[in-house]
Amino acid sequence: MASRKKTTSELSIHVLYVELVGIQPVIWRELLVRSDMPLSKLHDVLQEAFGWNHSHMHVFEDTSRRRYGDMAGEADDRGFGGDASLRDEREYSVSDIAPRARSLFGYIYDFGDDWVHRRRVKKVQPAEPGKRYPACVAGARAAPPDDCGGVPGYERLLKALEDPEHGEHEEMRQWLGGPYDPEAFDLKSTDKAVRTIS
Repeated sequence: MASRKKTTSELSIHVLYVELVGIQPVIWRELLVRSDMPLSKLHDVLQEAFGWNHSHMHVFEDTSRRRYGDMAGEADDRGFGGDASLRDEREYSVSDIAPRARSLFGYIYDFGDDWVHRRRVKKVQPAEPGKRYPACVAGARAAPPDDCGGVPGYERLLKALEDPEHGEHEEMRQWLGGPYDPEAFDLKSTDKAVRTIS
């Protein structure tokens, strides 16, 4: 029997505050996602919200340290650290691992650079009629470029970019392939990117 599509009045929305751990000032996003969104889609939302390029493995972790990841893609070794208990992220939703306001859970992207995202459910609310989800409604600062070497590499990158006399200044500029402003955050374009995830 086919499942009935939920009406707007039956949908609930998780308001998520997401920040990158280990960087000051904080790089963060506030996202609105359907509570029944599979974690596999939430991964896509996070990639767009932070400007990552989907090129590395990832894992979600709940407060009981259960891990959820990609069982259909690169994670043939059962994911992070060869964890045989890794759960299939396609089979669990946001509300499964963070059911209520103030619930916490983690998201790690790129097991070499280890970009750790701390996530907190600000609130769970009814969907607004006529509003499309997911959405990015606030944030601050540009995310570090993919493959820059985690927090230490990102700090080294910023130092090199700030000082034209730095030995790696020109090399880093060429590696970036264009301008990079760590303070920049374009809410309109980030929201547009997030909304491409259905």
